[in-house]
Amino acid sequence: MGLSLSLLSKLGIPGVSSLTTDQIYDRFFKEKDIKEFGDFHTAFIDLCKFFNDVMPGKHFRAPTIETVKDFYEGWQKITDEAKRREELIAFVKKEVKEYKTDDKAVIMAGLIVPAAAVMLKNTAQNVPPVKPFKLHLIPNFVFVPTITMLALAAVQLVQINKKSQS
Repeated sequence: MGLSLSLLSKLGIPGVSSLTTDQIYDRFFKEKDIKEFGDFHTAFIDLCKFFNDVMPGKHFRAPTIETVKDFYEGWQKITDEAKRREELIAFVKKEVKEYKTDDKAVIMAGLIVPAAAVMLKNTAQNVPPVKPFKLHLIPNFVFVPTITMLALAAVQLVQINKKSQS
């Protein structure tokens, strides 16, 4: 995450260098009345959602609730505002990870599925379980892209499910 912010600041995007410390802390933690862990956790999740909305093409994954709770227990004992800000930013840079997908599976699905869709459509009249669907009535320019997009979405969902279970 730190790499993304430093890259954006070097590219000259206004406000990004101040976004890394002042605005993050002030907007999500200082301005809110945080008295217990639930309030802190909500603010932290809002921060992660903000990163996902703002960063172009990148998505970030929040740490587990146990990790956030462990940090909060030590963080709430700090009384100096500047030290709290530094600790929070260091925690965000360390624990909020970029969500990466496995592009190999997507590429393989994108290569294999269109050919399989055409073969399925051509042989659908000879396969008894598929025959009632009357696939031969659907034009190829509608059928193949639709099946390909559904397969790509399925691959993405499987990857997300696999990542969330680990």
